[in-house]
Amino acid sequence: MGDNTPLLGQDAGYPPCENEQSTLAEDWKIGYHRVQVETSRFTNSRTKHWIVLVLIILDVAGILSDIFIALITCEIGIENDEWVAPTRNSLGIFSLVLSCVFLAELMLSVFADGWGYLSSWFHRFDAFVVVAGFAIDLVENNTAEEIASLIVILRLWRFVKIVDEFSVEASEQTEDMRKRIEDLESLNASLEARLSQR
Repeated sequence: MGDNTPLLGQDAGYPPCENEQSTLAEDWKIGYHRVQVETSRFTNSRTKHWIVLVLIILDVAGILSDIFIALITCEIGIENDEWVAPTRNSLGIFSLVLSCVFLAELMLSVFADGWGYLSSWFHRFDAFVVVAGFAIDLVENNTAEEIASLIVILRLWRFVKIVDEFSVEASEQTEDMRKRIEDLESLNASLEARLSQR
């Protein structure tokens, strides 16, 4: 290497040319679109629907467990026992973690499908429940109990989401069966045509 050779190569210290900048922008746009398409494929897949279904069932089970523990311990006068507070705190943390997962799922769906995802009233209401549940989980303490109980009731809305997940699965299976029936009817018609030619 001579004294006049730059250490970082020939282009060191010079801004990239316009072609390189446009190529970087185009590469970024192509990569962004690819990630968006893959995310959309995942958010609309059966796997995602089953994962959300299981998480909703766990969330509802955690909410109901917390309600039952609160009611039963209050009713029989053991709300101050040493196991009650840690159990309810654990259920609260579990609820917060699931709220974070549901919020991430909501953000992925909006990223994948754009703002059009929220054009359905069902998705808008579900988004409201997810965001409100997340907010209440973050600030939940004794002063927010009334608001929290309202959100708990709204979070039971997720049962409707379970029904929606099942209906999506059923419609996918119905579509598969309809396609198969069409194929079999077509095959049957061609076989009948062959038999009638004999």
